Amino acid sequence: MWSRRTAVRRFGRTVIIIVVLVALTAAILSFQEIKLGNFERGGDTPLGLSLGLDLQGGSHLVYRALLVDPQTNEKVIVTEDQMEALKRTIERRVNASGLGEPIIQRLGDDRLLIQLPGVSDPGRAKSLIGETARLEFKRRTINVPVELEQLNQDDIVGVTADFFPDLLTSADESTATTTPEVSEPNPLVLMIDFTPQGAAEFQIVLDRLVDTFLVASALIEQGNSPSVPSRLDITIEGETQLRFEASPLTILQLTTSTTYAFAYPADRETGNVPTPAEAQAQIGLNPRVFFTEIQGQADEDIGLTGDDLARAFPGQNQTSGIPIVNIEFNDRGTRIFGETTSDIVLKQQTTGVADQIAIFLDEDELIAPVVQTAITAGTAIISGQDFTVERVRDLALLLESGRLPIPIELIQERDVDAILGEDSLAKSVVAGFIGLGLVLVFMTLYYRLPGLIASVALVLYSGMVLAIFKIMPVTLTLSGVAAAILSIGMAVDANILIFERMKDELRAGRTLLSAINIGFDRAWPAIRDGNVSTLITCGILFWFSDQLGATIVQGFSVTLAVGVLVSMFSAITVSRTLLRVLGTTGLTRRVSWWLPSGASDIPQQAATSVAQRS
Repeated sequence: MWSRRTAVRRFGRTVIIIVVLVALTAAILSFQEIKLGNFERGGDTPLGLSLGLDLQGGSHLVYRALLVDPQTNEKVIVTEDQMEALKRTIERRVNASGLGEPIIQRLGDDRLLIQLPGVSDPGRAKSLIGETARLEFKRRTINVPVELEQLNQDDIVGVTADFFPDLLTSADESTATTTPEVSEPNPLVLMIDFTPQGAAEFQIVLDRLVDTFLVASALIEQGNSPSVPSRLDITIEGETQLRFEASPLTILQLTTSTTYAFAYPADRETGNVPTPAEAQAQIGLNPRVFFTEIQGQADEDIGLTGDDLARAFPGQNQTSGIPIVNIEFNDRGTRIFGETTSDIVLKQQTTGVADQIAIFLDEDELIAPVVQTAITAGTAIISGQDFTVERVRDLALLLESGRLPIPIELIQERDVDAILGEDSLAKSVVAGFIGLGLVLVFMTLYYRLPGLIASVALVLYSGMVLAIFKIMPVTLTLSGVAAAILSIGMAVDANILIFERMKDELRAGRTLLSAINIGFDRAWPAIRDGNVSTLITCGILFWFSDQLGATIVQGFSVTLAVGVLVSMFSAITVSRTLLRVLGTTGLTRRVSWWLPSGASDIPQQAATSVAQRS
């Protein structure tokens, strides 16, 4: 009889491979997280496996690329490169945010499916994914004069100075009053009578000024922006030149007339207000009137965007302690920012007016600080009234990862509760153990010693599959668990084919070792063809599910394919090697241990031939 040492020497290489695989499998599954340099696997899940939405909860989001940019109203042509860039940008954002590893795949030409297993803050996830993060820097010029060319001398009938009439109408109807507030400090008004066409043109200008004034005033009250309200500059050239500014809310229209009243300015030196006769003498009989709109602020594009950033990171204001975003420009951004701030400082020194640098994110103004000194070092800060520590961290992340190459919109959303996921996982584990246990019991009771060997191979197979799922990693879903359980049955099926062929060879009078070898060789074509057919089916399912976004089917196909490949190894290599090794031991004397239940017609020479060799 061959000794065990002879058997080990004969099959030593295969045995060593099996032992190494067992050790690797145990090591991989023993550690919750694996970190080797840049290689990281595992997490805060059972065995460190990557679990899908239905097993641990999370968010399922589908985004579609917009064909028209909502900010510029320009048509967007979605290309293959843009969708790939979009996918990479979103992946960088989510990975850096600590929300977990996203599962991102394309659906058709213009859609992305994003799954975030285990995410606890879906709102933050949607904000990080969907925010375009288009950062723009604009120069905000203060007090920009704009000539109102639509109002000329032909539109003015006459100009008079007199006390307020009894009834006036405010340009802002909500402030209409019979005793205007302006009449309290200064009862003298300058009344300009327009032609009907001139009055209509002036009313259009006045309405626009009122709207901008109210918006700016509201922002100032809220403290959200250092806005400067727009106003009207009036120049009267008569006997003397009279020039003053008027807030749009203080310009009043006489009821049912084309005449508008302006508060008459006091003397700049004495502060005295002239009498109506003195005022009329100043303006004369046929004065010329010029209107200039003083825009409180005008934003100018300076060609500086988020693409010119080299770095963005969160921080705190050293004085106030409020969260801020620190930014550093690249060479181009440093040059543009330095030139712009230097020009603003030069203007301030010349005119005394300090312009601002307005910072916008997706067309929303974040901050518009006044430039006090030239900034040439290429650094700046971004702050906002609603900035929190988390908002600053996310904003820095968005700027660092880059803006989305194309605008997108959320068209489908599904959230799975974590408790429901835990319940599904628990039931899946129970189902897996029950299925595996029943198979092990059946194989051991019916096929006896070969069945026990198959059970050992099956346990090793289960561990290897889980280890591969963890290393690849494969995201396990409910459908994936079903595929894994199905692959257990397919692994058992391969062993059954082998054992039945062994039984036939023993019945034909073969020796035990010969029956093992021939049984494996003759069962292999059927095992191979069946598994290849299954793998082809898995490939077809994967392709269609990838095109249609059917992640359930995709998870099933991947898990089943991995299970089939590992089952072929466990059945052909592990089971065969263990049977060969045991076939050279004294266990061959117990013929009944090697025969299936009920197989009593096997010739005894099959059991004794091995012993005769010794």
